Amino acid sequence: MTPTPFNLLPKTALKSVEVQKGDHLFRDGDRTFGLFVAQNTTVHLVRASEDGETIMIHRATPGTWFAEASLFSESYHCDAVAQQSGSVLIIDKTAVLKGLQEHDFAKGYCKILSVQVQLTRQMREILAIRSAKDRVYAGVVAGLLVGTVIDFAATVSLTHEATYRALRELVAEGKVLNPQRGIYQLHHH
Repeated sequence: MTPTPFNLLPKTALKSVEVQKGDHLFRDGDRTFGLFVAQNTTVHLVRASEDGETIMIHRATPGTWFAEASLFSESYHCDAVAQQSGSVLIIDKTAVLKGLQEHDFAKGYCKILSVQVQLTRQMREILAIRSAKDRVYAGVVAGLLVGTVIDFAATVSLTHEATYRALRELVAEGKVLNPQRGIYQLHHH
């Protein structure tokens, strides 16, 4: 299933590749060749800081795309590392640039970009919340708790201990339901 608008590109522009946990799709400084859709794996975009620490700059979850900045750049500015084995769709850069000259593709591309911008803004607002409990609640309300609590903790930039603690407090307050082990959902009044 190719996400819109990439389904409008010639079949040859799309290549699905299998990845294993820990595989690099590209490294910082590599020549850009395309953008990607994480199909059924999570991909972390990471950069090494001055002191050699690894900083995660983006977490691409299954069904989302990444490295869209590579279209207008000669080289990638980070490493992309697969977090589980699964598959990733590679979309040829030249085909996308050519596609942008066609109305339907360009319109579809702008549409997914604007959704991405909204999500990024929403994410920034959530990460700006200082209280762990309030941040976790905002993340649950935003529908970010889709996988495991550990993945969710990484998404909202908290330790999983702090995330579990916040979830337990929210359950005790009746704001979040915990119908079964590891499952948390919003309490709709």
